[in-house]
Amino acid sequence: MPPKFLFLGPSHLVMLGLTVFLTVAFIVLARRWPHSRLPSILGALPGLALICSYISYNVQRFRDGYWEPRYDLPMELCTWAAIAVIVTCFTRNLFTFELSYFWVMAGSIHGTLTPNLQEDFPHFYFFIYFIGHVCLVIASFYFIFAWKLRPRPGAIWRVFLMSELYFATAFTLDYALDTNYGYLMRKPTNPSFLDYLGPWPVYLIVLQILALGIFYLLNLPFRLAPREKRVEIRD
Repeated sequence: MPPKFLFLGPSHLVMLGLTVFLTVAFIVLARRWPHSRLPSILGALPGLALICSYISYNVQRFRDGYWEPRYDLPMELCTWAAIAVIVTCFTRNLFTFELSYFWVMAGSIHGTLTPNLQEDFPHFYFFIYFIGHVCLVIASFYFIFAWKLRPRPGAIWRVFLMSELYFATAFTLDYALDTNYGYLMRKPTNPSFLDYLGPWPVYLIVLQILALGIFYLLNLPFRLAPREKRVEIRD
């Protein structure tokens, strides 16, 4: 029987440390050689890793005979954030950057801090889970501190509307398939910040209000800080 994942256990702490190390290393290297091809290459790596991990996950689920729409459709918020990150990694599109920044910093980062994971190292799903979530965090910080991308005016409301589109789509599928995409029907079994937001469906309403407040706080540094000249990076 594979070992069970332990919150803040040895493997979790190692992954948290690795997340910090890789994030800092990517940013330092990109800023050290801003006019080379290195920043573009480093920026593409999280996107490539996300694509490979998603394909590997689905292939393994099919091979094991476990793939089914109730659990494996791309309907987690982290999956939508991953799509936004992938597009930004290869295009530097500002709209998908805004989605990736707010979704990852307000939501997906909790998947690294408080993982909803049963399998521990060295299980296949342990690697798939952390590759997906760690790459989201690395990319989001990289976009800001290496590529110097910034949310535009009105970004909060654009992202909030896209978030509502996600919640409406996920809730409809949850009801139709009797599943729990986005934890909209019940909280995760592992400890998470949702435990502090009240019972269902109260925590869904609180989550909407909280999301707007967090988006505002995440946007505030860019509105208060003086405009920084973006570094032109050669592809």
